[in-house]
Amino acid sequence: MKKIKTTIFLIFFSVSFGFANDTECESALFAYKRQSINLLSENDAYANQFVDRYYTAGTSIGYTSKEYDFGCEDKDSIMAWSQYISLGITKAKMTRFNIAITQSIYTPYSREINPPSGDLPYAGYLYLNLGVSHRSESMLENIFFSMGMVGPSTFAHETQKFVHYLTNNPIFYGWHNQLKNEFILNLNYQLIKKFYLWDSRYISSDFLPGLDIALGNADTHLQIGGRLRIGYNLDSDFGINKVNTSFNGAQAYNDRFSFYLFGGLSGRYQARNIFIQGNTFGHSTGLDMIYFTYDAEFGAAILYRGIRFAYTYTHASKKFKTQPLPHNFGSIELNIAF
Repeated sequence: MKKIKTTIFLIFFSVSFGFANDTECESALFAYKRQSINLLSENDAYANQFVDRYYTAGTSIGYTSKEYDFGCEDKDSIMAWSQYISLGITKAKMTRFNIAITQSIYTPYSREINPPSGDLPYAGYLYLNLGVSHRSESMLENIFFSMGMVGPSTFAHETQKFVHYLTNNPIFYGWHNQLKNEFILNLNYQLIKKFYLWDSRYISSDFLPGLDIALGNADTHLQIGGRLRIGYNLDSDFGINKVNTSFNGAQAYNDRFSFYLFGGLSGRYQARNIFIQGNTFGHSTGLDMIYFTYDAEFGAAILYRGIRFAYTYTHASKKFKTQPLPHNFGSIELNIAF
């Protein structure tokens, strides 16, 4: 009889322990098992084909992994430690890894061989982005580590010259005045929260406030803002991505069809901007930087089976005091899931 009681206790303990473990793994979240190739192109010609100045172009080619559930299904993975690079350590979340190579090009208002004082310097920025994204039920965290170069080693001059030759656009002649070579290290943290305003069968709306903190010798800033979206099935992503402005909504996390229109506004305090102030060590540009700036945007996105195509028009306020006009540019994004 004693043996029977012991056996029953062991069976009950085993079942209870197994059930408890299963309960811990229960969540409203499901890991998205597709990877994606991400293509991003920004250019002021996408907003006005007759304008070519300031932040004139940005191109990014990247890869995003599938989602991992390190709290349950993938808890034995060697990368499970990455779930703790998060403010929501105890929250159930899905984790992705990102890698991208990006080139940005900056030019002055003038195309003269020696631009006048008070104009933006020529600059190129080529960097590798390593990132991790955490998606919980209503929140997205992005942590990016960037390392690269500014200066002639970025091949920005050669890139612009080649593209302008192909498109029969004017050539800029002052690239010998560009920023000197400098190694760049930058760290970014972004947080996006999703609030549903209304949700119906055919049309929904949500608001996505965001926080962005950057620290490094290329860019140090604090930015807050948000996006308002209206469309069909907004529960497929956290918004679009951009090269180096506003907030990155990562990639789609389900295969359902989605379409939305959006608009956003963000304000930024910039403490360091190498593309205005010049190299960290050496001759300063002498430009008087505007520390509080803003960006406004609107656009549209369409998604299906993890593939997203989006266009964004951005109006950027003046970034330095002698800048005669604000600047506008367009962004085209294509994510291809597989």
